[in-house]
Amino acid sequence: MQTIDSVAIDPPRVERLRSYYAVAAPLIERHFAGIPFTWSTLPAGVDGPVLYHGPLAGRTRPKAPVVDVATPSGVHRYPKLSAERILGLVEHGAVEVLSWTPVPGDPSRARFGRILLSARGGADPALLLDGCAQIETELRQTGLQSLRVYDGGSGAAIWIPFADGPAYECVRTFLHGLCLRLAQRAPATFTLEPNSHGGPPLHLHVQSNAVGRFSILPFSARASRGFPVAIPMPQRDAATPFVDRSVTIDSFESWLNGAGNGDAFARRDAAFWAQTFPAVSPKPANAVFAAVKSHGPIVSAAIEVLQDGRSRDAGTILALALERRLLDASVTRKYVYTSLIEYIARANGNGRKPAFVQNADHSFRLNEPPDDWPGLDDEPSPAPPSKAVQALIDRLSSTAEAGDPAAFEAAVCDAFDALGFAAVHVGGQKAPDGYADALLGPRGYRITIECKSAGEGVNDPGVFEASKFRDSYRARYCALVGRAFSGEIEVVKELHNHGVSAWTIDDLQTLLRIAAGALEIEPLFTPGFAAEALDDLLWERRHGRAKRVRIVAESILRAGWATQASYAGQAGDAPRLTEDALMLLVDQDLAAQGSRAACSRDDVRAALDYLANPLVAAIERDPSDGSAVVTRHAAGCLYPPPATKLR
Repeated sequence: MQTIDSVAIDPPRVERLRSYYAVAAPLIERHFAGIPFTWSTLPAGVDGPVLYHGPLAGRTRPKAPVVDVATPSGVHRYPKLSAERILGLVEHGAVEVLSWTPVPGDPSRARFGRILLSARGGADPALLLDGCAQIETELRQTGLQSLRVYDGGSGAAIWIPFADGPAYECVRTFLHGLCLRLAQRAPATFTLEPNSHGGPPLHLHVQSNAVGRFSILPFSARASRGFPVAIPMPQRDAATPFVDRSVTIDSFESWLNGAGNGDAFARRDAAFWAQTFPAVSPKPANAVFAAVKSHGPIVSAAIEVLQDGRSRDAGTILALALERRLLDASVTRKYVYTSLIEYIARANGNGRKPAFVQNADHSFRLNEPPDDWPGLDDEPSPAPPSKAVQALIDRLSSTAEAGDPAAFEAAVCDAFDALGFAAVHVGGQKAPDGYADALLGPRGYRITIECKSAGEGVNDPGVFEASKFRDSYRARYCALVGRAFSGEIEVVKELHNHGVSAWTIDDLQTLLRIAAGALEIEPLFTPGFAAEALDDLLWERRHGRAKRVRIVAESILRAGWATQASYAGQAGDAPRLTEDALMLLVDQDLAAQGSRAACSRDDVRAALDYLANPLVAAIERDPSDGSAVVTRHAAGCLYPPPATKLR
């Protein structure tokens, strides 16, 4: 065995691969000529780790055609695919050929979208075939044709051609929505959550639909024992043989020339190659999944069930999810428990805040302060957005997809303006896309704004770009706004290293819907993902001090009125409702409702101040000692009465 450029070269292996690619490389070139690609080697032999190569090192002087790929982190150079280039790399130990399959001549646009299916070890091969069929059916309902590629292992890929070269983020978002619907409909078969041991047998991936995120090309050999081949097959053909790696580099030519075999891509008609990206992406059928796009159905159902702040074990979560039709009856308690545990481990491993945590008794609760207070039976529903705010919400979505960065930047600045900032759209090469001042007087602060529209990469979002104008613009915070961001640990580290908060369009739209203000928004600018602080904001609104003060105020009216009523005709002997007396009455009232909560003096004082306000006028305070007299006991007096016209 010899070594070339630190890659172990096994002459017999190279000869086998050379003979194979002499036949296969022209097939690969036929459909993917001119695109950037990467390759893999086996430096420690076939039983050792696989080493992936590409992009080329910056010091490399190319001896063959290359493709320069612009990304937010700079320009990276890749070899340009041709049969000759593949065969040349095979001489240096190359085994696999991989790419993100862009449009030739434009590496930022997708020629193919891909959904990857990986089967759990030991899963019945028939499940993989059935999973492919379900995805193909879902695609046909959106008017799209596709083609299967069996990856030479226990997985497959569904390839979808797009003649109009859509942006990768649009493709990834579209395919993620489609997979989410499948996982919601059949949670016992599909999962979007990686490393699901003991869970559904098929894991769906769409992350490789991004610049620089490669996967195996059709007709490539695989870097594993026996060198199986990634085989494209029409969905109507029998496929069982390809699930068990039966086609290898040694048997490929015989298979290719066999009856009914050959190049499945070449056999597709003109309509297959001419189809375009759909105008409307599929939407999750349930609003829960729409609100929690990054989670699979089990995690999303658990988040919905735990919204009331109570702790529940996996069995109770499953029972409530079934009752609310968030999951189907095929899901087991064991699978729910395993999925939740694995989700928490993944989130922590990626440096993210998990949506929920596990208690010492193995139950789960949302990752927020526990809420032991009673629920509110008549919690007011938020008012719908005004027409102007709804138009701004819609504009954020439309400009992000339109490919006009300046229009998107202006929409983002207008959104911050509507949230209580004075925002200015700047733009250009030597300035931020915008900046905004919080209109809070001495509590004010400034942010700089950097935007990433749909045509720009979000897996490598160029975090430094968002921070470089902070000092020159005398800003306290930096916001990076885009449609979505990779949750990988490297992105999290970059956000913290450069002091940047990453905001999605969904974050901004949620804040607009709830009419948030600049003061409560400020924690969202903490370095990291704004969505995590947004969860805290929403929790505080629903379960925080405002809820506690309202419950205390209701209890003061109820218990205080009852105390006064019990001393009817005995005004001289009636006890005074001081802060201490009211704290005791409120705690007794809470206990009678089955709550373990205890009121604080600050909450009682806040409730008394509210009830004594002239707009509410539910109590009167004695100026001598601050004790209270309840003057109104009607339910509903906790909200200001409708304004009356003065005569």
